[in-house]
Amino acid sequence: MLKQVVSAMTMAAIAASLLIGCGSSTSSSTASSSGSSSGNSASSASSTEAAAANTQAAAAAPADAVTIKVSSSETQADVKCQVLDEFEKEVVDKTGGAVQFENYYSNELGSLDDVVEQVSTGANIMVSTSGDFFADYGCPDIASLAVFYALPTTDAVQKMNDSDLFKSWCDQVEKSSGIKILCCNWAAAPRNIISTKPINSVADIKNLKIRVPGAAADAFFSNLGAATVTMPFSDVYTGLQQGTIEAAEASLSGLYTYSLQEVAKNVYLSQHSFAPTCFAMSSDVWNSISPENQKIFQDALVEYGKEFTQKCQETDADYQKKMEDAGVKFVTPSDDDKSAMQKAGAASFSAFPNISADISDQIAKIIN
Repeated sequence: MLKQVVSAMTMAAIAASLLIGCGSSTSSSTASSSGSSSGNSASSASSTEAAAANTQAAAAAPADAVTIKVSSSETQADVKCQVLDEFEKEVVDKTGGAVQFENYYSNELGSLDDVVEQVSTGANIMVSTSGDFFADYGCPDIASLAVFYALPTTDAVQKMNDSDLFKSWCDQVEKSSGIKILCCNWAAAPRNIISTKPINSVADIKNLKIRVPGAAADAFFSNLGAATVTMPFSDVYTGLQQGTIEAAEASLSGLYTYSLQEVAKNVYLSQHSFAPTCFAMSSDVWNSISPENQKIFQDALVEYGKEFTQKCQETDADYQKKMEDAGVKFVTPSDDDKSAMQKAGAASFSAFPNISADISDQIAKIIN
């Protein structure tokens, strides 16, 4: 099991890296630097040092420390998980070890739907996913965060995170289901489509078997005529390899760190979403943390959301170059195709009949 333990006296960890499509694993350690392990086997000396450090840290941790399991869809090598590692180290340090973390990568704790459901029943897990996954837990309007093109820039994402409207949505979800949403400002680099067959225009998306992560993506791609398929992102490599699906969508960093360039050689630069991510956990777990440490936790989560957003923009071109070097062909949509995708995004609101009729106007007032 992939598991990284972040403690008060050390940030070293013993992790296991899952190979896509099989059950093999190898152990590795994570040093206290800002980077995380690549998933390759560490030397025996490093592993021994990490084990000793963890033993020492466990003995020194406060008896009433709260250890939170962090569920990620991404691999440990992804930018998001690297920034999460920095966030965790800061929280552990500033809370004196009263808050600690265990990291689980590549949907190890279950699909996003499953993990959100676990959180609603009080499971000690922090989940990160798009707003539409919380729509059925007391606030249909929060699904609008995930509608493609609703938040067209990273500035728009941050404005929404800071808005009273978003806070009211979070309150509704917590009151109804016991899920505490902490922020929504982790904006990835624009999401694009990777496919096993060329996409030269929006017309080529018709009947394309594409993996979608949630209801908003399902609505968008259905509006473009695609045949949508739901599966954990950790299954996408095998799905593309075996032909179960023909395409998937994510940021270039997500596509690359899952090695999808090995099995699909076409990327359509649709840039259809910045995928603002909400972080959430059970309110019971949240309330087991002291008010002082809650502030440290939430303030850091928002600040590292800004850092993640910036890093994604800075590294996007690097990931494109890496994928091009691996033989991937990139296609930029025409202006007409961009317009068609924007219309498909706007039409996606109709897939959520329970959201407020004027929700797009409310969002526009906040972000413009």
